[in-house]
Amino acid sequence: MILIEKIYRRGHETLSSVDQIEKFQTNDGYITPNQILAREIGADHENCFYKNAEGKRKKVVAEKDDTGTWHLKTIGTTAPATDGLLQLPHMENVWG
Repeated sequence: MILIEKIYRRGHETLSSVDQIEKFQTNDGYITPNQILAREIGADHENCFYKNAEGKRKKVVAEKDDTGTWHLKTIGTTAPATDGLLQLPHMENVWG
């Protein structure tokens, strides 16, 4: 099982989808790129969770589109204001 604890992303724009996240830090300290995590949990059907504001675990799923690219999404809403995954503590990775 993978538990997501922190997100990394570029720039300062507001996150509106999981695909905008660059990397994730998991509970075991590993930092995993977005696409690799999506492929892992999509192909292997491995459980992937994040803790919401109440400390409850919520599931993240991955789907492959027609071009073969994996996309992460959370079960339920993906509205930035209410999606717990997008509200995780994050570190700003700014290049340029």
